[in-house]
This record gives sequence, C-alpha cells and structure tokens, in this order.
Amino acid sequence: MAQPLYDNSDTSVAGKAGMALGRSPSGLRLPGIDATTRGEATRLCARDFLEHHVFFNDRGFHNHLNHHLLAVFAMGASAERMQTIFDLNKTMQRSQAAYNDGADITAENYTEYLGTERCYAGYIQFFRSELDSAGDGWKTRALDYFFSPNLFPLGMDGLFHPFIQMGYGLEFDSKAITAMALAQICVHHRRFETIFSEETFAEICANTPINDGSGLSLMQIFDMARKDPLAADSTFSEQPFLRNNTTKAEALTAKYAKAWAVPATREAVDAKCAELLSMLALFYGAITRPGYKPLLHFIVMHCLTSAYFLPIFFDHLSLERQAVLLKAHLAVSLSVFAILGTPEFHATPELVTTDTHSIRPDTWARSENGWLDVFAKAIASNDIHVPKVVRSLWRGSLLDTQESVAKGYELPPPINWLHLARLTIDTITVSPFEDQSAQIQAGKRPWAFGMVGFDEFWANYARE
Repeated sequence: MAQPLYDNSDTSVAGKAGMALGRSPSGLRLPGIDATTRGEATRLCARDFLEHHVFFNDRGFHNHLNHHLLAVFAMGASAERMQTIFDLNKTMQRSQAAYNDGADITAENYTEYLGTERCYAGYIQFFRSELDSAGDGWKTRALDYFFSPNLFPLGMDGLFHPFIQMGYGLEFDSKAITAMALAQICVHHRRFETIFSEETFAEICANTPINDGSGLSLMQIFDMARKDPLAADSTFSEQPFLRNNTTKAEALTAKYAKAWAVPATREAVDAKCAELLSMLALFYGAITRPGYKPLLHFIVMHCLTSAYFLPIFFDHLSLERQAVLLKAHLAVSLSVFAILGTPEFHATPELVTTDTHSIRPDTWARSENGWLDVFAKAIASNDIHVPKVVRSLWRGSLLDTQESVAKGYELPPPINWLHLARLTIDTITVSPFEDQSAQIQAGKRPWAFGMVGFDEFWANYARE
C-alpha cells in the first residue's frame, strides 16, 4: 500500500493538484449532489492524483479509485460513503513517487517513452502543462493528442481503461483527470497490433457498400464471426489473451467490422451508438448457457462500461471523429468476443422485454421506481465496477431505439436494462478488498474471466 502523503484534514490537496470537478451536458446525475459531496469528491480525487500510480501492481492492473469515487458521486453518494470508498481502494495502490524515474517529458520526446510505466508522473506533468497552456481550448488539445496516430491505439487498449479515464475527465470537465488519462495512455502497450495498423483501421472505418449502403447490423456481424472457420481455430486456455488467439481475433475483426456502416451524420451516429450499447448489453447479459448459474464476464463488462462515455466524447468531436470512435469501440469489442471463443447468446425472457416494471426478482422489494433501489445498492456495493455497470445500463435505458431500418438489418432485441442492473448487483457480491477465496467459499459470487465460448469452460462452472 502506498504511504499517504496527506491526511483527511488537509483541504489544500485540491489546490495542489489543480483538481476541480464540473459537469458535461451528457453526464448523468442523480439528486444528492451538494457542495459538501462535491468538495469531498474533489479532495479525494486530488489525493489520488498526487499519491497513486496508474497501475497497482507489476502486472498492469489499473487503479480504479477515481472511477469508483466519481461513479458513486454522480449517483448522489454521501461524503462519508466516498471516504469509505477511498479508504478501501487506497489499500491496493502503489505510490506514484516510488515508481517515477524522473524523466523530463517534452513535446519533442514524449513518444520516446511510450509504454514506460515509471514515466507516468512525468507524463502527468507534461500533459497538465500542455492543457494549461491551451487555455479554454484544453479539451480540443487533449482530444487531438488522444486521436493522434501514436496514442489512439493505446487509448483504446488496456480493456478500455485509458478511454474510460479520458471519459471521466470530459464528463467532469477536469483538466487534472484528463491529464491522468493521457498519461495513462502513454504507459500502455499495444495488445491489438493489427486492427489499429494504419491500413487495417482505415479499411474498418470505410463504409463497405453492401445492403444498399446500409451495411450489416451488429447482430449479423457477430453471428458471421461466430460461424467463420477462423473462429473454430482458437485454442482454449485459462488465459484468454494468448497471442495466437488475439491474432486470430484481430483477423476476424478486420474481416467483419468494416461491414458496419457508420455515416458521419447526427442521425446515423446516434442510431449506431444505441445499437452498439444494446449489442454490448446482450453480450454482457446473455452468455450464460441454459442450466448454469448466471455468469457476468469481467472482460465483457469493460466493453459495456466504456460505452457509457461515447456520448460524452461526442459532445466535443466532429461527426467524422464520432464515427471513427464508434468503429474503434466496435473493433475492440468484436475482438473480445472472438478472443472469448465467440460465445452463443442465450437471452432469457426477463432480459429481452420492454415491460421493465413487471419483471422483478424475489430478492428485490416492489418499488414504484426500481432504478432508485438499484442506485442505492450500487452506491453501497464494494465492487469497484458495479456502479459503472449500473451507469452504463442506466444510459442504455434512456437511448432511443431505431424505429425503421433497412430491409434485412437485424437490430438487437429490446433490453430490460433494469433487470440487467439488478442481476449485476445480485450476482457480483465478492469484494476485492477482502479474502476472495473465503468469500467464494461462503457463497459469494465474483466476475467470471474464462473463454466462455468453449465447452471446457462450462465443464467447471456451477450449475443452477
């Protein structure tokens, strides 16, 4: 655990970090936010900015502290709850100062240190200076860096963590958090070499003229990838990200992602964003095989939680860049689908219905607005991802579905977003801050990690 540099009585940390929290027009907010909770969220995010490294171990596992804080802050968490979340999360963190090689990062050399985690502090200083010098145009400068050829593939890697961090910076109008995001991007390595190569990504972004220019739907694309002989050539492993499997997954993605047409118009981008979020919710909620206990997958979850931030990015991007971002998100999500073995979807009746209020598990009390109970339980959850999942599902519930589509264009089924939020809270009960083995032995449930498209995975998974 990193030794604290500041205590809870030190209110000067926000000024030292230059931390301030505003809001985005596309960020979702609940009642409960006041001057006290805003001040506490700002103070605690400032401590994370000053004290902690982006990775909490030498395996590249990400610090989620400000993600967790800001998700519950936006849902109206109390100052006391946010302090508890900070105290729990800080036990996992590494000191930023202890993992700093003192490199002087400049505009001339910043690409020379890419992938070097000990340069994280130097990158924060560099990008904070860059954003400060841009004045009111700091978001434009930040996004120009994000979309630059050297950084964009890294920003969409790492299970979307750099993208999520960037999304938080934009959502809360925070230069400090945005500087953290750009620094995080720069200390990542590229997992997806092929799909973000200049030639392949240009092909993915081109709108293939099929189906009278409407392209194929995501339901069609995922199904075609599942049936492709290349998918059957993957190798089952306890560790999904084998180089061989990733290479084959990228080949599938390069083959099929270009069939999803995203014209650079307001109507098209909004419709495709809704389609993508619905598809990811189906992927997240429908991969449990019949007869088994509900399974929610850790890697798939990141595809879903990152999609929350797409409309927040859109507020600051040209339509052309919005279309590129949608294509990039699909490329990574489709690669994840392939890496996990192109699992079949088994949507339960509860998952695919528009009658959200009548479907209620016995574990939940009757409520005139079931979402209010979901928000309260998400705030109380000690899992660092559950509040983010709930926010993504909440956003999905607000999106307009397409009323008319081209002939032969198959949209995802309607999603019961409330049911999926409840399922997440009921299923993910293991706390990352306690002995996980003991919790599992006591009957609590963690996220799943394996290659769920293979029979070998289910041979060792619990039945109902």
